[in-house]
Amino acid sequence: MLELNLLKMKRYIAALLFTAILCFDASAQQTENRNIQFDVHKEHITAEALRTHLEILASDSLMGRGTGQKGKELAVDYLVAHLYKAGFPKIGEDNTFFQHFDLMANRMEFVDYTLTNSESEEEVWSARAKSGEPASFSTTLGGQLAIEGNIVFGGFGLMDDDSGINHMADVTASGNWVLVFGDVPTDVDGMPENINELVSNRVRNLFFRSRATGILVINHFDNEEYEEESLNLSRLIGKPTGIRLPERGGRGGFAAAVKSVSPEMAVKLLGLESKQDLKNLHAVISNDVIGFRGAETGFKLSSKPSVVESVIPSVNIMGFLEGCHEELKDEIIVLSAHYDHMGIGAPDETGDMIYNGADDNGSGTVTTLLLAEVLKEAQRQGDCLDRSLLFLFVAAEEHGLLGSRYYSDNPVFPIENTVANFNLDMFGRVDYEYQETDDKYIYIIGAEIISSTLDSLLHVANERSVNINLDMRYNDLDDRNQFYRRSDHWNFGRLGVPFIFFFSGLHDNYHQPSDTVDLIAFDQLEKRAQLIYTTLIEVANAPKRPVVDNQEFINRTRQNPR
Repeated sequence: MLELNLLKMKRYIAALLFTAILCFDASAQQTENRNIQFDVHKEHITAEALRTHLEILASDSLMGRGTGQKGKELAVDYLVAHLYKAGFPKIGEDNTFFQHFDLMANRMEFVDYTLTNSESEEEVWSARAKSGEPASFSTTLGGQLAIEGNIVFGGFGLMDDDSGINHMADVTASGNWVLVFGDVPTDVDGMPENINELVSNRVRNLFFRSRATGILVINHFDNEEYEEESLNLSRLIGKPTGIRLPERGGRGGFAAAVKSVSPEMAVKLLGLESKQDLKNLHAVISNDVIGFRGAETGFKLSSKPSVVESVIPSVNIMGFLEGCHEELKDEIIVLSAHYDHMGIGAPDETGDMIYNGADDNGSGTVTTLLLAEVLKEAQRQGDCLDRSLLFLFVAAEEHGLLGSRYYSDNPVFPIENTVANFNLDMFGRVDYEYQETDDKYIYIIGAEIISSTLDSLLHVANERSVNINLDMRYNDLDDRNQFYRRSDHWNFGRLGVPFIFFFSGLHDNYHQPSDTVDLIAFDQLEKRAQLIYTTLIEVANAPKRPVVDNQEFINRTRQNPR
C-alpha cells in the first residue's frame, strides 16, 4: 500500500513538472513572439537618420557643447525640440523635460602681467589680458593661480642623459619660468635618433624633473601669426574651470602654466635687436643641440589671474516612455548618454578651437535620441513594452560624471525600481584594434561581470538582430583602464543597478578638435544602435528583472561606492 502511494506521488509530481515546463515554454514563446513584433520598427534605425542628428549636434555652430558655454544650451534646445515633436510627456520640473541642478565653477575675469628686472625689481612692462584683448603672453595650459618667478632661457628645453643633451644644465628652473622655442627641427645634422621622443617629453621633464613653475613658448617669429593665436587664446579667458557639484567640494585650480610669447616680447627677454636675430638664435641652437646650455635672462614675470566663483545652471534632459504592463510598468530601464563635450578650448596645430565631440559623445547622444523617437512611434502604433524606459541625456560628464551623479542621488524614479542602465559613450568609431579589419563589433563593459541574466538577454538580442562581435576584453573589474567606472553607468552601478556600457574604443582624436562627424563609422553605428534597440526590448519584456549576482562586483561597490 505504501509503495502504491509513493508511485502515485511520483507520477503526480512528474505531471506537475511537465505542466510547469509546458507553461514556461508557452510563456517564453509568447514573450519571444511579442519581442519579434517590434522588429518592424528597427528599419527606422538607419545610418542616415543618425547622421542627420549628428551633423547638427557635432557641428561648429554648437561650439563643442561645453558646460557653462553657449553651445551646450543650443544642444539642449535641439534635444528638447525632438522629444516634444515625438510626443514625450513633460515629466520634469515646472512642466518641462528637465531635471535642474546647479554646478559651481571658477571663471577667470582677466590676467595681470608684470615684468620686472630680476635684480633691481624695477618694473619694465605690464599689461592686462581679457577676453578678446590679448597681451604679449597667452595662456595655453593651466595658469589658474598666481605665478611669479625669474625667467631662464632653456633653448629647446631638451634633457637626455644618454645623448648628453641638457639645455637646463646651467640654469635654475625650479620655481621659475623657462623660455623655450616651440619648434624643434628634427632633420638637422647632429640631432639624436630619439629627438622626436625628447620633444614629446620635454614639457613633462621641465615640470616634473626640473620643477619649473611655468613654460614660456616662442611659437612664432611673425607678429601677425602671434596676434591671431593670442586673440583666439584670449577668448578662453572666462571659460569655466574647476566645475563641480556644490556639495562635493571644490578644486583649487592648476597653478603651473604654459604660455605662448609674442616675437617682440621674446626679443626683449633675450636681449636681442630684432626678430631676425631671434630666427638666427633658433638656427644656432639647431646646429648645436647637444652643446647648447641655457642662461639667465635677467627678468622676472608675475602672472596674476582674477578668478571668481560662479554658478552654472545645468539640466539633465528626460524622455519618459511608460510601459503597458499593469505591474511591470513601475520598473524602469534607463538609457543614458552625456550630451556635453569640451566646448571651445586651446587650439590644435591647425588653429581649430572647437572640440566638436562627434564621437564623445555625439554618437551616444544621437543614438539615444533616435531610439527614443523610434520606440515612441512604435508605442503610438500599438507596440508597447512591459517596463518603462527613461531616455536620460546627462550633463557635465566631462567634469566628473556630474549630471548622472546628480540624477542617481536625486532620482526621478526610485533607484530600487531601476532594473538596468544602458550607457552609450564614445560609441561611433573604429578603434586601434579593429582598424585593419571589417569586423562589426562593440565593446561590452558590465553585463556578465554584474548580472548573468542581463548578459544572457544581451546575447539573445544580438543573435536575434545584428549578430556582431561582442568584445569583452575590457569587461574585467581589474582592467587597468577601469572603463567600468569611467562613464555615467558607474553612478548607477555603485547603487547596485546592473548596467551595460556600450563603447567602441579609444582613438587619436579623443578630446581633440579633430573628433568630427566625417570620422564616424555610420554603418557600424547603425548596427550598434539596432543591437541596443533589441536588447532594450528583451529586458523590458522579460518576465523577471535582471539581478546583480556577481559577488565580486558587489564587494567592489561596497568598498568604493563613490
